[in-house]
Amino acid sequence: METIPWDSKEITLDQVPEKIANGSHVYIGSTASTAEAILGAIVDSWKLRDIQIIQMIPGGNLPHLQENVDRFRTSSFFSFTTTAFYKTEETAREGLADYTPVSISAIPRLLEEGKLTVDVAVIKVTKPHKGFCSLGLGVECTRDFIKQAKTVIAEVTSHMPWTEGHSKISVNEIDWWILHDEPLKTTEELWPEFVHHSHSYPQEVLNGIGKNLVKEIADGATLKFGLSPISYSVFPYLHLRKNLGLHTDVLTEPLFRLQQDGVITNTNKSIDTGTTVVSQAHGSQELYDFLDRNPAIEFQPSSYVNDHQVMGRIKNLVAIVGALKVDLTGQVATDSIAHKFYGGVWSVDDTIRGARFSKGGKPIVALPSKSLQGRSNIVFALPPGTGVSITRSDVELVVTEYGTAHLYGKPIRERCLALIEIAHPDCRQELLAEAKNRHYISESQPGYSFKSKYPEEFECVHTTRNGKAVFVRPIKAVDEDMLRNFFHKLSDHSVYLRYFRKMPSMPQRILQKFTDVDYSSDMALIALYPHDSSNPELVGIAQWISDPHDGIPEVAFQVRDDWQGQGLGKFLFLRLVEISKFFGVSRFKADVLVDNKAMKGVFDGAGVPCTRRSEFGVITYVFTMPDVSNALQTESIN
Repeated sequence: METIPWDSKEITLDQVPEKIANGSHVYIGSTASTAEAILGAIVDSWKLRDIQIIQMIPGGNLPHLQENVDRFRTSSFFSFTTTAFYKTEETAREGLADYTPVSISAIPRLLEEGKLTVDVAVIKVTKPHKGFCSLGLGVECTRDFIKQAKTVIAEVTSHMPWTEGHSKISVNEIDWWILHDEPLKTTEELWPEFVHHSHSYPQEVLNGIGKNLVKEIADGATLKFGLSPISYSVFPYLHLRKNLGLHTDVLTEPLFRLQQDGVITNTNKSIDTGTTVVSQAHGSQELYDFLDRNPAIEFQPSSYVNDHQVMGRIKNLVAIVGALKVDLTGQVATDSIAHKFYGGVWSVDDTIRGARFSKGGKPIVALPSKSLQGRSNIVFALPPGTGVSITRSDVELVVTEYGTAHLYGKPIRERCLALIEIAHPDCRQELLAEAKNRHYISESQPGYSFKSKYPEEFECVHTTRNGKAVFVRPIKAVDEDMLRNFFHKLSDHSVYLRYFRKMPSMPQRILQKFTDVDYSSDMALIALYPHDSSNPELVGIAQWISDPHDGIPEVAFQVRDDWQGQGLGKFLFLRLVEISKFFGVSRFKADVLVDNKAMKGVFDGAGVPCTRRSEFGVITYVFTMPDVSNALQTESIN
């Protein structure tokens, strides 16, 4: 094949329309990598008609969206901004634009099989160096479009950073090029309405989501994010972690700053060790300068970044994607509500499944508890017409500003309870009633815990005398099965000492009484081991229950037989004493069988002032809460 000299392939903007035939399918790239000068020349040429524009993530100047159906149609895989979405929605009504709900990893196959055709690939590249140009910020699927296109037209600029990784193309793959040496658009210039949007979620909501997300991220984990800004709410809290890795679609300004600050080091990545892997980027000019010839950042095609097998080789991959709605069975909507489309599928399904294949991985769905319109985002059923992006069988963790629901492997009953718990308090009782009405949960479920905020501040880690760390937290309605399993691991003697009678089983009505508590008046703490496990065992429980007769809460606790003698019972009791000051509780009472030496030893050795009264083989303790709180040696959960 004859090689055409580079200089002889240079054309002017006026000559661009001559290289494109009417009826062509034209790929224009994404965001800061969109060749806006060439796109403008195409739109300005009134000779061109029936042009199908193929775009990935729109941004910046998009004049083709203002044209009529005889001239331009647009095929989009994602509408990123509110303004761009409405433009796309309006033009769709006029037959000007099509949204294609497809995973980005499927685009190479669509091109190879001819289900997606491209005649002209319009790209933006660096100036050539030793026979190659760099695609710079926009690798994503660009190479796949170049491979299938009959004509490749490049907009060459010295402002495009030369990026490392699989971002180079031979100058022989470029048919025509123009020199347009203008600075790349920053994020604010690409989406000014999005960056300065005045109707964003309240900062306290985003802070709550971010704080809950960071709890699921361990030091040394590798992160992957969806394109929803909700998943970015964790960024301000990632400084609490060390040696994080990054393997994600888009490198944004906050992620760049985290790498500069040494939070993202990639030292613990099991593949691509030492390097951040992305497929595109946008941000500030400082970010673009940082990316130029930087060996610590590799740009790879989306087919690599979102490959299940690749992500499965990354240990401890934490994937966070934003959602629009989640129903009580765990179905997740990310690109539409009812018959209205928002955003796109992009890599959501690939990301969630990739994290599932990762050893130690966590696929997380994040969303605010309420929409900007004030409607619940946790719903009994998704509105008719809503697309399910993540099936109930794939969902594992759902996070709102009110907590985290662990759904993987859980039955419908537990899913309902877990999701209602993290719904907005204004919406919980309605969700509970609907779940009962449809027999998703028992009609006897009291729902006391849904009336008040889960007291996250009482969570802690405690180390026992023999060095075992247990996670101590308030009990939740979803803990029924865990409490039942705990009961059946107790000896008959321990059961008798706690309940004053023999009990062959733990009826559900009692389980509900113990687990579904009103946090505004009662409290129950459970100790879980291992403390950092996603499937721990309950090894101890302590609680107080309000007594309406004399107003003195009754306290009781129990430690599994094989955990007794490690000081866990005393810790749980003192923890309740410490917490009592937040509730204005001045006294506790407890009934103890005279044969229960372990319990008496805890109460007598706790150092809490008390009186004792013995009657019919039962000792009744009445404790007076100390004025000064105990300084318990615990490790808080960040």
